[in-house]
Amino acid sequence: MEVLNDVKLGTLQKGHIFYPFQQEEAYIRNLMLFIRAGLENNQHMLIVESMRNITKVKHRMNRLYTEEQLSSISLVDNFDYYFLNGDFNTQHILNAFQKDLSVIRKLNSSIRTWGHVEWISKEPDANLIKEFESIADDYVLQEGMLSICAYPSHSLSSTLTETLEMVHQYVLTDEDLRLSMTYRR
Repeated sequence: MEVLNDVKLGTLQKGHIFYPFQQEEAYIRNLMLFIRAGLENNQHMLIVESMRNITKVKHRMNRLYTEEQLSSISLVDNFDYYFLNGDFNTQHILNAFQKDLSVIRKLNSSIRTWGHVEWISKEPDANLIKEFESIADDYVLQEGMLSICAYPSHSLSSTLTETLEMVHQYVLTDEDLRLSMTYRR
């Protein structure tokens, strides 16, 4: 992982990160790095993951971590966030996110989140996603937390990629982390 102003993904403590991932193995590796760093920093984690990856992630976590460490990781199916109330219902997503975080906040005031974002439609509404991510950006900055929004790169148009870079402070790729050049607060 390349250095960003002397900060690696494993040591970054706060910020809103857009991750357009390409390779599944690199994606899982970065997620595991994120989890390890959270455990090292005594943080609780909310991981919103796709059903097809949950088994892999659980298997790796069970091999690497103790029961006590695993109790700091909340792993939830992203279907409940992004599909349950229709395709990418912004208000439902935000309500689910805030509900899960309020439960976690009772356990630990220091939290980091990872969301594997998906949708049903062929081409998502860029304005809807921009609105959602802008609200999420405000929340992440207000709470002083670290939050990664991972999107499969093959599902992103160039317009949507540009839009997402505008509402995230950082951009993570499978190989490096950089400041977003178009971020607008």
